[in-house]
Amino acid sequence: MGIIVGVFGVTACVIIGFVGPGGPLPILFQPFELIVIAGSAIFTIVSGNPGSVVKGLGGALKGALKGSGINKATYSDLLGLMASIFDTMRREGVLGIEGDLSNPHDSPRFNKFPRVSHNHHLMETLTGALRLFVDGVVNAFDLERLLDTEIETHHEEALIYPGVVNKVSDSFPALGIVAAVLGVIITMSHLDGPPQEIGHHVAAALVGTMIGILFSYGYITPIANKMDHVAREQTNILKTVKAGLVSFAGGAPPQVALEFARKTIPSDMRPTSEELEQLMKDAKK
Repeated sequence: MGIIVGVFGVTACVIIGFVGPGGPLPILFQPFELIVIAGSAIFTIVSGNPGSVVKGLGGALKGALKGSGINKATYSDLLGLMASIFDTMRREGVLGIEGDLSNPHDSPRFNKFPRVSHNHHLMETLTGALRLFVDGVVNAFDLERLLDTEIETHHEEALIYPGVVNKVSDSFPALGIVAAVLGVIITMSHLDGPPQEIGHHVAAALVGTMIGILFSYGYITPIANKMDHVAREQTNILKTVKAGLVSFAGGAPPQVALEFARKTIPSDMRPTSEELEQLMKDAKK
């Protein structure tokens, strides 16, 4: 939503700033300049990246438009789910959660916390680590190394897409100059025409430069920044999972393990200590 508001806001400010002093709005509509700039940018993505990255870029852009969906309620659900799991494991042992792990999508325990159960990668990380508890092959040191590796790999993959978009953004001003130079070439071929025609061609050429700069700094760079924020938010919640599981695997009681997890949550989304206590009470019901 923020991206859409930003795009409309930038566009409105540019148009008002141009039309207000008396600029003729139709002159800004230069489809061939746009083809040179936007079309060339798209093909630089195709030529400069593997097919898997090109295919995944659309999903990454869609994710930036929607946002990560991670907020305080998501973290509260995660802490509540972990509280329920830790309490069950403390009372019944690791076999108490085996049924939940065998089919997480139909597990009443997981479905009680939909903001977590509907997050595919978060569930994959959580259930994968918990299966090691059930298999009896986990200790705190190895679990921390394993989760660090998984989180690092996920973060590096997620940052590929904002990196690609940033590079495209950097190319837009240069492609705008290319479009402008092409416009100047056309203008030079019409020097024997009337001044009004020459002026029109010069203006069209300058529009190419404007489009390149506007698209770069007004549209593409903010989208890349939003993609970067989404990637970091997705990584942060995985760090919360790691902190809680590693602490519990190291022998910490559930309340301490959950406090370790709570401390990794960004301050604007972090539940209070009182809210955590309530989550733990609810988990025991």
